[in-house]
Amino acid sequence: MADKQSVQSTTMLGNLDHNAAQPTIDELKPDYIEERFRVDRKKLEQMLQGSAESDENAEVFFQRVMGESKTQITWPSKLKIGAKSKKDPHIKIIGLTEDVKNAKDQILSILDTKINRVTLKMDVSYTDHSHVIGKGGNNIKKVMQQTGCHIHFPDSNRGNSIQEKSNQVSIAGEPVGVEIARAQIRELLPIVYMFELPITGTLCPLPDVNSAEIQKLQQQYNISVNFRQRPRMYVSTVIVRGSVYNADAVREGIAKLMELLTGNSTVKFAVSMQLEIAPQHHLFIIGRSGMNIKQIMQRTGANIHFPDPTTSTPQRKGTIYITGNIESVFQARQHLIGCLPLVLMFDVKNEIEIEQVQITRLMEQLDVFISVKPKPKQPNKP
Repeated sequence: MADKQSVQSTTMLGNLDHNAAQPTIDELKPDYIEERFRVDRKKLEQMLQGSAESDENAEVFFQRVMGESKTQITWPSKLKIGAKSKKDPHIKIIGLTEDVKNAKDQILSILDTKINRVTLKMDVSYTDHSHVIGKGGNNIKKVMQQTGCHIHFPDSNRGNSIQEKSNQVSIAGEPVGVEIARAQIRELLPIVYMFELPITGTLCPLPDVNSAEIQKLQQQYNISVNFRQRPRMYVSTVIVRGSVYNADAVREGIAKLMELLTGNSTVKFAVSMQLEIAPQHHLFIIGRSGMNIKQIMQRTGANIHFPDPTTSTPQRKGTIYITGNIESVFQARQHLIGCLPLVLMFDVKNEIEIEQVQITRLMEQLDVFISVKPKPKQPNKP
C-alpha cells in the first residue's frame, strides 16, 4: 500500500510499463523478499526537484540503483512538494535478499531519515507549555518551520486530565536544528517579576492598571502589569509578566514602572521570581554540598531558596524562589535553567563497533552520562 502522502508511486523493473498492473511479491520468484522502509521526506523532495545540477534526480537515481542491484523499487514519484504533512514516505524494494540489502544501503546512504537525526528531551514546566505553544499553536509552528524539527508536548497535559502532568518536551531533527529549537523554546518561556509597593495610607487605593500611563508602559515594553492587595498589610504586590526573548525590555519596563509609581527615578525595590522546576532535579541543581547553588548566588548576587520537601505542599514542591535586584534575579534564573539536564538520543548502525573504553573517556572528558542500548529490529515482510 502506498504511503498516504503519496499521490502516485513509480514502480519499475527494467522497462516495466507504468500503466500495466504491477506484479505482487506472490507472483514473483519464490526466493524474492519485499522490504518497505521510510526515507527522509525533505531529501526526497529535493531529489524529485533535481535541486542541484551535479546531483542525480530521483528517476535517474532509482533507475541506476535498480540496474546495479537487479531489484524492483517503488517510490512516490509524485510526492507533493512542500506539503503540510511532515510524514516520511515509504520506499519498497523486491528482489533476492542480498540484492535488496544492497539496494537499501545505496538508497539510505542518500535518503536516510536517521543518518543525522537526533532526539532531544528537555524539561519545560508544564505550567508554561501553553505560553510556549502560543495561540493556535502559532509560536511552536514557527519554531518547527524555521528549524525543520518535530516538537512534541506531552498529551497528558491537555485539558483537565487527571493524569500526572509531565514537563518533558521532545525535539526530533538534525543536530543543528534541534539545538536552535531548544534555544528558541527557552526564549519563548514567560518571566514573571514581583515586587512590593508600600501604601502610605489605609485608604490609599491600588494603582489603576487601566490608567493611560500604565497602558502606554505595557505597550511600549511588551509587558503586562497587575496589582494585588495583600490582606491586613500596607503593601501591594506588583506583578510584571513578559517573555525571555524580550528580557531586556521587561527589565527596563519594570524600572520605568517603579519610577512611575513612586515619582522617584532613584527608587529601586527588590524583586522576586518563582521558578517551577521538577523536584527530582533539585539535588542535581544544588550540587554536592550545595556548591553549585552557592556559586550561582555568588556570581549573581541573588538569593535562591529551594522548598523543603518534607513540609511543602504538593503544589509547591517544585517552586524555587529567587530574590534580589532586577538584573541579579534574571541572571540567577538563567543559571538555574541552564543547569537542567538534557537527554540526547540517536541511532547507531549495528555494524559500527562501539568501544566501552572510548565511551568511558568521553563521559570523563565531557562530564556526561552515556548509555548504549540495543534497539529491536523490525522484521522484513516475508
